[in-house]
Amino acid sequence: MAAPPGVHAMIHHLIATPADRGLIKTDPAELFDRFGVPEAARGVLNQGGRDDLHDLGVHPNLIIKWLIWSGRATITPFAISYYFDRR
Repeated sequence: MAAPPGVHAMIHHLIATPADRGLIKTDPAELFDRFGVPEAARGVLNQGGRDDLHDLGVHPNLIIKWLIWSGRATITPFAISYYFDRR
C-alpha cells in the first residue's frame, strides 16, 4: 500500500528543513495543507502509533522520524557511547 499523497514529501521536507519540525506539534494542519495530505490521513498522522502509520503506507524509516518529531517515539533514545564504553 502506498502512503497517501503528500505524506512522504512532507516528511522528506522536514528532514531537509528542521526549522519546520515544530509545526508538527504547533500547527500540523499548516503542514498537511501545504503538502496536500488528505483529511482521511490526518487523524492517523496526529494520533496514530507505529502500526497505524505502517497500515497507512508510510515508509518505516519515515515513521520513526515522524513519531520522534511528534513526541510519540516508541523507543527510548540512548547514547551510542553505551556500546563503545563497554569495549
